[in-house]
Parts: sequence; structure tokens; C-alpha cells
Amino acid sequence: MPDNPNQPREYDAVLGGQNPPPVDGVVLGGLSGAKQRFASSDSDYRLLALSQLIQHRHEGWDLVIQALKDPSRRVQLAAYKLLRDIPELKVKQAILEFNPYRFFQCVYTIELNRNNAAIAIHPDGKTLVCCDAGGSSYEEPQSDGSIVGGTYIDFKKWDLNTGRNLRTINKKFGTKVNDYPKHLTFSADAQTLAIGGSQHDNTIRTEIWNLNTEQLSYVITGQPLWENRKRNTITSLALSSDGKILAIGNEAGNILVWDLEIKQNIYTFKGHLKTITSVAVNADVNILASASSDETIKIWDLRTGSEIYTFKGYDSSDYNSTIASLAISPNGKTLITGDDNLPRLLRIWDLSNGKEIYKLFPNSGELSFLTFSADGKIFVKCGGDINIWNLQTQQLLAEFPYATSVTISPDGQTIVSYTRKLIQVWRVP
Repeated sequence: MPDNPNQPREYDAVLGGQNPPPVDGVVLGGLSGAKQRFASSDSDYRLLALSQLIQHRHEGWDLVIQALKDPSRRVQLAAYKLLRDIPELKVKQAILEFNPYRFFQCVYTIELNRNNAAIAIHPDGKTLVCCDAGGSSYEEPQSDGSIVGGTYIDFKKWDLNTGRNLRTINKKFGTKVNDYPKHLTFSADAQTLAIGGSQHDNTIRTEIWNLNTEQLSYVITGQPLWENRKRNTITSLALSSDGKILAIGNEAGNILVWDLEIKQNIYTFKGHLKTITSVAVNADVNILASASSDETIKIWDLRTGSEIYTFKGYDSSDYNSTIASLAISPNGKTLITGDDNLPRLLRIWDLSNGKEIYKLFPNSGELSFLTFSADGKIFVKCGGDINIWNLQTQQLLAEFPYATSVTISPDGQTIVSYTRKLIQVWRVP
């Protein structure tokens, strides 16, 4: 019996049909065809539909936004990649509500020459900078018989997108021979670097480098390692986001605050009874936070030099608490503290009233480093595994392997981690 030419064949697409079209079949084109594919129960067809829907602007974008909640992770990821660079307000809002960190992978690694490094991302989001310290040392005998020496350090810059090396500069840090500076920190604008160590004459040396001019801009020296039977060794450094204020915490329990524009020590905060374990500065709201092994956290006013609040490190009086890390949100409203004893604990504080907002209990790993994203919406802890948290919802967004410090790109789309001699760059591939 001859075929009926009006009867659909096996590989024809039928409007209103329930089954997806076959892979090698002919299907409808345009927006209608893309919508039909997107309605399929087959994730491969929904995936295929996205690249077509995105071309149809608002009507198509609405469907691609829906795909951010698709049952298939592959479809979610494809939708995110298509939407993330579209400046439309509704698209940007949908991206803000999406969690891309679940899909982050290490896209490349960089091996360093030395054992101690600080990393930062330039505010333009294009350049990764690093100070690589703690390697070979040198000695230079002087005419008076004394010896001046130090260690070699490298300043390096890479293209953040590709990992291509842009610049390497070799410098010297004037520390003790066979020693190297243990404390390095960048300002948030990645233009100022502070490096702290000790010298041959048993005094403390802190160097301030301008990464824009690649020059040593200031040296703070002369403070003895021991004073009144208290050790002044540097235990923590912090720079304000613009690199104008430097805070130095020491083993004696004091914090020295320097105005790097006028090159003067403007305050020495003395209130802690034991070693300073962490300091953080937000010069926009004139606040400095300090933590100590005396189990307290203090908030200081940079305008008056006075103490504002003292927080107890833990709820229980019989618990020995060590606050290992601090971070102040970019807007200066929130403080996060990391308690590195067991059980490890993150505490979030409201700086407007000194009250604790809530607690978080990380799954594992130390809490020796905390940092915020530029918009203050997420924060990251590391020292053990990297944990990425949503500040508002208290949701753990993702976990990555061990690192000792991290930095986040301004758009939040890249996280760079450092441990020992290895830098790893994480993003959606």
C-alpha cells in the first residue's frame, strides 16, 4: 500500500508531540524550534536549545535564566556561561542569585621559587601580582667589620586570564642571613606591599613597596626585638585597601599603626595581654580590629586612637580560645573572626553595636585566613580547606583543597589560592 504523503514519518518533527526529535532528524528553526527543544525531557536537547535561545534577546533570555535552575548541572552551567557577560539588569540579578562556585575548577597552576608569598588581584581584574620571598640569602661585609645581609625576593605579575608571565623583578630584603621575612601583605588595590622581618642588629624591619613604581617607598626600622622583657617580633600585618594605613601586631600584645602618607607612627594600641594573632583595617570607616591569644578581640577607632569594643573570643569561660584570623567587610559593617581551636568556629559580628549576629561551624581545616569579596557578599576561609560562604544566607557555597591564603577577583568570577610554592587559579572553565 503506498505511503500517505501527509502522514508523519519516523524522523519528522511534529508540533505538539510529546517525544523529543531524534538526534539526526530535521527540527523546527527559529525561536519556536528552540522553545520546543528547551521543553524536551532530554537534557541534551535543552542544552542544544540554550545557544539558540540566547540569540533571541529578552524572550530567549527569560528561558535561559530558567535554565539556571534546570535539573541537569550541565544545563545550569551552560546557561550561566551564556548569561554571565550580559549587562541586562534582570540577567545580572539572576546571575547574582546563582552559585557558580559549585562549578569552579583549577584552570591553571603557577609554581614559585621560594617558600613564602603574598598574592593579590589588581582591581581591573586582569592582573595577578605576587611577592615570592624566603629563598636564598646574601651577605655583604661592611668597612667597619659588620655584616649586612638579607634574602632575595621576587615581584611577579601574570595575566590573570591566561597565566602568562608579564613581569618578574628581583629585589633584596634586608633581613638576617639564613632568615626570610615571614609576614607579607598586599593592599586591596594590589599597589602597596608590606614585608616584615628582623635584621642583624636584632631590630625589626618593615619595608613598604610601591608595586606601581616597583620601588621601595619606605622602611620602618629601629624597634628592638626585645623591650622590657617583652618580645616585639611581628606576628601580623594589615594594610588598608588604599595602602595608606599599616597595622603591625607583635608578640608583646601591641599594635603599631602607621600613616604611610606622612610616614609616622600615629598610634600604639596597648590593651591585649598576650600575642596579637591577627589585625584588620578598614580606613574608610576608621576601624581597626585586633585579635589576641588572650582570647579577646578589640575594635579601635582610628580617628581618636581609643578602644570601641572588646569581644570575648568564645562563649564559655572554661574554653581556651585562639582567634587566628579576622576580616572586616568592605563596607565596614561586619567583622568575621575565626577560632582555630576545636570545635573550629566562625563568628560574624555587627560592628555598629558590637553584637554577635550568628555562628558558623566549618567542616574541617584551620581558620588562619579570612577574606571578603569586593562587594562583601561572600567571604572565604582557608588555612585548611578553602570554604566559600554567602554572608547573608550563611550558605556554604563550595569547598576547594588546602590553601594558606586566597584572593578574589573584583567580579567574584576567579579565586586564586596559595600554599607553599604553588598558586592555583580557580574559575568556571
